[in-house]
Amino acid sequence: MQTDRYHNFKMFKLIQLILLILFGIMFFCYLNFDPLLKNNIYSNRNLLTICVFLWAFMIYSTVCLIADFSQIQKNIIESHKLNQIAYLDFLTGLPNRNGCDVIISKYSDQTDVASFGCALIELPTIDEINLSYGRLFGDKYINDFARIFDPIGSKYGFVGRNSGNEFLLIIENCPYEKMHQFSTELNSSIDAYNEKHKDPVMTIKLNYILNEQEGLKNFLSIISTLYSRERSE
Repeated sequence: MQTDRYHNFKMFKLIQLILLILFGIMFFCYLNFDPLLKNNIYSNRNLLTICVFLWAFMIYSTVCLIADFSQIQKNIIESHKLNQIAYLDFLTGLPNRNGCDVIISKYSDQTDVASFGCALIELPTIDEINLSYGRLFGDKYINDFARIFDPIGSKYGFVGRNSGNEFLLIIENCPYEKMHQFSTELNSSIDAYNEKHKDPVMTIKLNYILNEQEGLKNFLSIISTLYSRERSE
């Protein structure tokens, strides 16, 4: 990752700065502890000139290292912003398709996926809402759902917005009772939302897969089976 490289380079520069400071301290301590050397330096113009150049170089190097630290910090902040743009959905703040793909790729390397569960939640009426109320209202509708889904789903596992009207939940240790509890909490929160927002009513379509029941061998099979079932309905 780019940010990791910046942090490693920052650590390298920090070591350089520490060594430079230690060298400077040792140099001045050596002068103070040896009065004869100190007198020789100040009485010998050539030797004093060399020391002045050495001190100036040390000060210049310190300033350059501090400037490097400032630039590295700016690069780290910029890299973090770019990662947010690349992996976070601008509308909901949830991981976007790229963010979901990163998590799916991470789980794809796991050999023990027997207890995984995944849920796919859709907003089936979003196209009608966009046509009837406008795209801005549709975006608010999606964002309202994300604000309901995120705090509930995050208690169980990874949550993300995998496409325009599709949201994904991945739970590592997921018996039926846990998925049922999530579904119950989500539907209860949506019911509470609908009591305050009568028109249009928020509706969802929730499909899930529990690998303790399916016995699939890898995580990609779990995801592909979930999506194939959703498309077949």
